Amino acid sequence: MSLEIKSMAVLKQFGILFVLGIAGIAMFTITSVPLVEQQLAKLSPERLAKVPPLGILMLLQGLQYAILLAISILIGIGCAYRVGLRSHLIDYWVLHTPKIPYSVIEMKWSLGVGAATTIIVLLLDWLMQPALPEALRAANTEPNWVSSLTAMLYGGITEEILMRWGLMSLLVWIAWKGLKQGVTLPSQGIYQGAIVLTALVFGLLHLPATAAIVPLTPVVIIRALLLNGIAGTAFGWLFWQYSLEAAMLAHISFHAFAFVLSGLLARLA
Repeated sequence: MSLEIKSMAVLKQFGILFVLGIAGIAMFTITSVPLVEQQLAKLSPERLAKVPPLGILMLLQGLQYAILLAISILIGIGCAYRVGLRSHLIDYWVLHTPKIPYSVIEMKWSLGVGAATTIIVLLLDWLMQPALPEALRAANTEPNWVSSLTAMLYGGITEEILMRWGLMSLLVWIAWKGLKQGVTLPSQGIYQGAIVLTALVFGLLHLPATAAIVPLTPVVIIRALLLNGIAGTAFGWLFWQYSLEAAMLAHISFHAFAFVLSGLLARLA
């Protein structure tokens, strides 16, 4: 394959995933405005005078996430297919498979894992509620459709590109090379280790948002790592067994199911 053809293939892969991921970043940036305004309101007049205008702050936030997205996409392009991880969209639009090989079985697994993860996470969260600070319990009230849509777009698509396509692929590739398994595909242990480690990082990355609401006490940290770790492990397993799109669908369905179930529980309470 010539350098020109390889470069075009990389650009196509990058373009497909970047367009998908940037939609979530745009939605997340827009819906973050009220939270940023609250944080700015806590600043003293002297410090506030040194802060750029709100519009510039939001633009910089969106740009930061876009850069992380671009880096993650490029890492995944370099690592994912080398270690047996895949994307059906790339298979179809870039590698020109006859059709998108997204089976009914894969869809059932994605939706089933999404539903099961929702039930487990909501149940554990409910059991932990008495030990949580009041401000965090108040934040767990019935979600609105805007926040849920943002979670589906940013969480279900952008986060999966960042965490699974980028980070998990990189971790599998590093272990694969480090253990000199380059002749064959990585062992199951490498995939499983990368899934768990990525899920742990996924949980840690949710702590700053929690810290904006309440102090990070041990129980608050454990809750964030446990709930997000369970979800991240489930999505990582789907990426390993099926595809990036399987992980995305499960993540999207997780937030959709959580929106519906949380609404029902709030009405019954």
